[in-house]
Amino acid sequence: MKHIDLSKLFWSQCRTKILEKFFLEFEWWNNSWFHMRALSRELDEQINSIKRELDNLTELGILKHRTELKKKIFCLNPNFHLIVEFMDIFVKTYNPLEKVKAYFKNQNLLELVIINESIKTKLTEPGKSILDIFMIWEIDKEDFNRFLEKTFYWRKIKYAIITTEDFYNRLNYWDKLIKNILTEKWNIYLRDNLNIREKI
Repeated sequence: MKHIDLSKLFWSQCRTKILEKFFLEFEWWNNSWFHMRALSRELDEQINSIKRELDNLTELGILKHRTELKKKIFCLNPNFHLIVEFMDIFVKTYNPLEKVKAYFKNQNLLELVIINESIKTKLTEPGKSILDIFMIWEIDKEDFNRFLEKTFYWRKIKYAIITTEDFYNRLNYWDKLIKNILTEKWNIYLRDNLNIREKI
């Protein structure tokens, strides 16, 4: 059995991002093949760093590659002898919360964004929250759905978006659903331009 030097394996953020991507794809979707440029864009890492880490991980036997249209593409090696142990590490440590926060920083048309903290473990536990994400005003739903699919590996994320007018109409009548959403345990207010927290 080939010895794996773990200090060599996890020493860089770039390498960790790549490993997380390949292992989570393998566990929750399929054993996808990726070109280094696509990984560079998605992981926000320099192409030279991506190339170096892909080569290192292939040499370690964790990834494998093939040539397609004169370019190398990579996937997880299903015969890697520690695949179950490594999968367990990345599944248990994956936290999409920071990715969700980063996404909403650029959604300037939204007046209110509430996420439920249970979203951190959504890939391993379905959770009991009414909604995972509640929003007021406007968002590009196609772009948002693509983000959710990529971030949560096609797990169902419960979200709702309503207009400011509809929200205040419901709030005035203390609509039961709105009340339950706003007072749900473990809510995180990513944006609150309407000062909703002061009204509940």
